Amino acid sequence: MSKIRINFLHPTNPSEILTVQVPEESTAAWLVNEMVRVGFIPPASAVGQYKLQDTRSEYQLNDNMTLADAHIQDGANLRVNHATSGATQ
Repeated sequence: MSKIRINFLHPTNPSEILTVQVPEESTAAWLVNEMVRVGFIPPASAVGQYKLQDTRSEYQLNDNMTLADAHIQDGANLRVNHATSGATQ
């Protein structure tokens, strides 16, 4: 299992960057959970969720897609986007 270096850009402060080395087999959902766990981003609300987007290709990863499946390469910058579903509570 090889690891790659990824830079995550914070959803509200793009100058705040989290750089990590993670396995290429990591899924977008697992990465988001890890960012919440370490306090880089707050938990998503009941009507929102986080999505990861490659800044080079603008490709948005599906939750269960691995970095390898999305062709994310070492040194990539992934924007953490907060999306709302439009649902009401």
